[in-house]
Amino acid sequence: EFNNDKKHNTLAAINSCLENEQELGIITIYLNFISSYAKEFVQDLDFFQQLKKPVFPFVELRLQQLTAYIETYRNSDDFGLFLENLINSLRFNTHEFYSIFRAAFEAAYAKFAAHIPNHPARPLFHACQVFDPKFIHSGDVLRKNIRQYSIIKEFDNLSDELIREWGIYCGLDNELLGEMELDQYWVDKATQLPILSNIAMDYIWLPISSCTVERSFSMYNSLLDSDRQNLSQDSLKRLNMIYFNGVKI
Repeated sequence: EFNNDKKHNTLAAINSCLENEQELGIITIYLNFISSYAKEFVQDLDFFQQLKKPVFPFVELRLQQLTAYIETYRNSDDFGLFLENLINSLRFNTHEFYSIFRAAFEAAYAKFAAHIPNHPARPLFHACQVFDPKFIHSGDVLRKNIRQYSIIKEFDNLSDELIREWGIYCGLDNELLGEMELDQYWVDKATQLPILSNIAMDYIWLPISSCTVERSFSMYNSLLDSDRQNLSQDSLKRLNMIYFNGVKI
C-alpha cells in the first residue's frame, strides 16, 4: 500500500519502522509477548461470556486463578525461555524488556484490583461454589458448614428437611463434573434431594455478567418493528424468550 501512496504519513511511518532492524526487533518482541501472555485473558473473557452453560459456581475459582496469574507476573523475572531466546537473538537486554512486561502486568493488576475483589457479586460467587460437588468434597471440612453460605437466601432460614438433604449431599461420593455436567447432576438428584436440587438449579444458571441481560433487551429492537407496535406486554415477553433461546420464528 505504501508503494501506491508514498505521501501517506501513517504508512510512511510504519514502513520506516519495518525497515529499521532495531525497531522491527522491538515490535517483534512486543507482539510475541502479547501473543504468549494475552491468551489467559482471552480464555477468561470467553469463559465469562459463555451462554447457555451453568458456569456460575465456577466463577470464584476462575477469578482466584486469574488473580494468581496476574500477581505472579507483576513481580516476575522469568517470562519463559522462548521470549528470553528471542530477545537475546535480537541482541537486546532481557532485563530492560522484563521491566516493561512487569509494568504491563502491574497495569492489569491495578485495573483488576479496582473492580474485582470488592465487587458486590463476589460473596455470591464464593457461596455458589457449594453447588459444585468438587468444592464440597475437596479442601477444608469447614466447607460443609451450610450456615456460612447464608448470602444464598434459601440458606439463611434453614428448614429441618433442607438440613437433612444437605447432610446427605455432603456425604455423597465425590463426583468430578465438567461445566455442562453440573446441570445433569442436579437433575439426577431431584428425587433424592428435591429441595436442594431446586435451589441449585436456580443458582447454577444465574448469568455471570450483564451481557446476557443487555443482549436480551437489545432483541426488543427486532421485535418491536413497525408491524408489531400493538403487542401486549405478555406477548412481548414471550417473543423475547423465544428469540433469546435461539428459536427462529
